[in-house]
Amino acid sequence: MYLTNAQRALKLLGQLARNPSHLLPYFRHSLTSLSPLDLELPWWSLKAIRTLDKHLRPDQKIFEWGSGGSTLFLAKRSQKVTTVEQNPEWLDRVSGALSKRSLTNATLLFRELNMDNREAFESCPYAQALESIHDVIIVDGEDSFGPDSKWSARESCFRIAEKWIKKPGGLILVDDSWRYPFIRKESHAEKRVVHESIGPCRKGVTSTDFHYY
Repeated sequence: MYLTNAQRALKLLGQLARNPSHLLPYFRHSLTSLSPLDLELPWWSLKAIRTLDKHLRPDQKIFEWGSGGSTLFLAKRSQKVTTVEQNPEWLDRVSGALSKRSLTNATLLFRELNMDNREAFESCPYAQALESIHDVIIVDGEDSFGPDSKWSARESCFRIAEKWIKKPGGLILVDDSWRYPFIRKESHAEKRVVHESIGPCRKGVTSTDFHYY
């Protein structure tokens, strides 16, 4: 559900009132000119970042659609990260950030996408970049809805992710999850947890869902 600016402001104030520990990160990240890539943080909800930080182990393999600060964050906490991106200029920036920090366990893939219809997208190189079992899969990145607005790229990526997530013990993370009621309805996870809060460099509140298998 999309909110008015006034509704967003009230929701933000309510979140900060209920979570006083978020006040300092919110103002620090909101007032800075740094990006999530500079901060080495995912552009997810803060609650999701803190929860995943406790969940990750150095022997885990991770796949993510969409690169950025999350790629650096994940590479520092896992055995291997594979990320796919459709924007070559952005991929170069992420590659430079990894090199600057001597992080060598991340594989960056450039893959083209096709948004003509659901079938075209799900068979395109971007969607099909995931082709092996992973401990954690991040559904982020391309956020476009199809021409008829009846399907979205992330919904399709989630379907593919469920085929390749480790079972049992795997975790699929879906960012901006409030936009995708279909995913919440159709998930085959054993448990789903909604992490709603502020996030790094975000002006308002977002939600990031964890699907445990």
